[in-house]
Amino acid sequence: MTHRLDEVNKKMARLKTFFSSQDLQIRGNDVRTVLKTFLELKRCFKNINNDIHFLAYYLANTFLKNRHSVTIDLTKATGSAGPDIELEEIVAEIKTTIPLLENDFGAKQKEEIRKDLERLENSTEKYKYFFVTDDETERIARQKYGEYYPSVRIVNLLRE
Repeated sequence: MTHRLDEVNKKMARLKTFFSSQDLQIRGNDVRTVLKTFLELKRCFKNINNDIHFLAYYLANTFLKNRHSVTIDLTKATGSAGPDIELEEIVAEIKTTIPLLENDFGAKQKEEIRKDLERLENSTEKYKYFFVTDDETERIARQKYGEYYPSVRIVNLLRE
């Protein structure tokens, strides 16, 4: 786990260096230079979604340790099939989704969120969590889906 945090810190240092040295404005029609710059930025980010999910997983672990005195395996590969967290009485999904639209999710986002909430609602575990990492995601999920999945607790990991 410490290794993963070290890797995230190295990535953040590369990003800091990158942003302090780049002019991200398109001057005239110099799209090629800006594209090269963006590709370098992409190299700095690499698998940022995996990093974001790991950091959310880390916060979920802290939440569960404080709430239920349990810990989860932080070395579990991200993106594996099934629930993100599955313990004896606890099941949880982690969503790092940022809504595509101003007040709603995009079509694919809706489909994935409903699928996850449905799986949680139908599970037999006593505690069911839908962890999110964005205020708008939390607000929209509560407004649009909260009443349909009453046994699932929506938790914003950045505020817990």
